[in-house]
Amino acid sequence: MARRQRIDSAAGAVATMAAAARDLSPPKHLKIRRGDLPFWDAVIAERAKSEWTASDLAVAANLTRAMADAERIASAAVDGGGHIKLPDLIATIELSDKLARRIVTLRRALGLDNRSKNGEQRDVNKRREQAKEIEGGHNPMADDSDDLLARPRLN
Repeated sequence: MARRQRIDSAAGAVATMAAAARDLSPPKHLKIRRGDLPFWDAVIAERAKSEWTASDLAVAANLTRAMADAERIASAAVDGGGHIKLPDLIATIELSDKLARRIVTLRRALGLDNRSKNGEQRDVNKRREQAKEIEGGHNPMADDSDDLLARPRLN
């Protein structure tokens, strides 16, 4: 099997730009319903356009339908005021569970699960801790007094 073209090479950049220009609509041979399209857009946005293959798009279409079906089933158990209709909820639990398992399986097949996207959990935890520190107001650049990095000036 040939190695994948490096993206940081000139040829890799050109190939990526060419692939990014292509249309990533659902495959014509698979039926996507109008209500499925927001889910399609969300799934396709999880990867760079250049990474999608024809086979991946078929799996993405199945994932899209499963996600839309799960939403339809879940919304059937909620009335117009946002209250849960308990008998309907109980009747849909088994089907909802099957759809959830299908969604997880299809996401894994596409490499969209957490480990594929973010790496090992220990690395995720480190990044998450750093992000929480930054979000909490601690500025890691505040202790940096050598002025080698440009900083915005507040006027």
